[in-house]
Amino acid sequence: MSQLDTRVPAVLLRIDRNPFHHGTLGAVRSLGRAGVEVHVVADADNSPVRRSRYVRRLHPPPRPGASDAEILAALHEVAARVGRPAVLVPMDDATAIAAGRLRAELTPSYLLPDVPAGLPERVADKAELAAVCASAGLPHPTTLIPDSPQRAADDALRLGLPVVAKWSRP
Repeated sequence: MSQLDTRVPAVLLRIDRNPFHHGTLGAVRSLGRAGVEVHVVADADNSPVRRSRYVRRLHPPPRPGASDAEILAALHEVAARVGRPAVLVPMDDATAIAAGRLRAELTPSYLLPDVPAGLPERVADKAELAAVCASAGLPHPTTLIPDSPQRAADDALRLGLPVVAKWSRP
């Protein structure tokens, strides 16, 4: 039995312009299959998300590099279209950081957790993420921060393949 309140819609927000962002499609499908009304605020022109039967409505995203004021304006417009409070689900680091900064202005249109100041920035910084996990007692993979291509290659050999490489900061 689902513990989701299917009376509350979800608004998935993604500023990252990657059309193959796997998390967005996965969230759309999971929430939609559970009976949640799903709205997507993302550039989905060339994305499989556009064709998902679980998307109630696609909404235009803020432009790349949008200011907090532009993100806020876009989300207020979406909230007016949805017509009732919705859970805002940030789908990328930049969106999570913006939602954290704009939390006071986004409520009551959006249902958001109370997040300690600066936490979204720390979690988005992959070098900091390991420290956040460790301080909370959560297991996490070995995290190394190479300072050169040679160091990255040496670290990969030392760790063994496969490895996952990410930008440390959004």
